[in-house]
Amino acid sequence: MGREGLFRLKVTGTGKIWFGCYGGIFVKEIQDTYVVDSGHLVAYEPSIGIKVGMAGGIFSSFFSGEGLVTRIKGPGRIYMQSRSTSGLTGWINSHLW
Repeated sequence: MGREGLFRLKVTGTGKIWFGCYGGIFVKEIQDTYVVDSGHLVAYEPSIGIKVGMAGGIFSSFFSGEGLVTRIKGPGRIYMQSRSTSGLTGWINSHLW
């Protein structure tokens, strides 16, 4: 399974916020529902509803190595990174061993 984070940080107030991610960041307007790899989701607006689950069934996720996905319910805006840190660590490990 992927090594997606289990913690979220809620930020409120006015002004700008800075956050880092791996790869480029892009914004997507969600009107209805959307599914994204959990390792790529960086931030989302409070109007967004999220539900994290396995990409497939328990057996297909276990045997295929697929990780978690986030099912998103809009409307609202989400911020995603173009790469995942688990993808980077997997690539590095494949070249080390």
